[in-house]
Amino acid sequence: MPHPRFALPTPPPTWSDIFGNTNPVEVEIGPGKGGFLLALARNTPGRNFFGVEILGRRAARLASLIERDGPGNVIAIHADITCLLPLMVWPASVTAYHLYFPDPWWKRRHHNRRLFRDDFTTALVRTLTPGGTIFLASDVEQYFTEIVRQFTGVAELTPFAWERDQVNRRGKPILTDFERKYRYEGRPLFYTGFRKGEERKIT
Repeated sequence: MPHPRFALPTPPPTWSDIFGNTNPVEVEIGPGKGGFLLALARNTPGRNFFGVEILGRRAARLASLIERDGPGNVIAIHADITCLLPLMVWPASVTAYHLYFPDPWWKRRHHNRRLFRDDFTTALVRTLTPGGTIFLASDVEQYFTEIVRQFTGVAELTPFAWERDQVNRRGKPILTDFERKYRYEGRPLFYTGFRKGEERKIT
C-alpha cells in the first residue's frame, strides 16, 4: 500500500478546482522557458493555460516567474505528461494541446524516450473535448511525419491545415523560443493541426 503522503487524490481535481473558474483550458507540453505560454495567456484572458515541463529546473523557474509576474490564468508544473494524462486529467476536459518541437531522441536506443507513442496518443485524445484541437510543430521532418501518422490513425481526429496563427495584440506572431531561433536560422518548419470530432472511417 502506498504511503498516504504520496497517494494520488481520488478523484483527481477538476480544472475548475485548479483554476477557480470554468474557462476553457489549453495545455502546452514542454513549455521550456515559457515565452509562448505566458504570451498566449496574457493575450487570451478568457482561457486558462497549463504548462507541463519534464525538466525540473525549467519548471521551477517558470513557476517562479508566473508567481512573481502573472498572469493569473496560467500554471506550470514539473511532471511527466505521459504519467499525468492517464491518472490526473479528466476525459474530454482539455480544449487544446500545444505540441511544439518535441525532442526526436535521434539515437535508436533512445527512441523509447520519445513522447509520441501509441499509448500516449490514445491518452491525449481521450482528454480532448469534442471539437478540441491539437497544434503540432516540428523542425524534424522525419519525426513530424511519424507523429502525423500516429494522429491520422485515430478515427476521432481530423487533420486540418495550420501554420502559426496565434498573434499578440499588436498583430505579431506568438512564437516559442525554439521557433524564433529556427526561423532566424532559416530552417524548414513543419506545422499541422488535428480536431477531435465524430469517428471517421480509416482506409
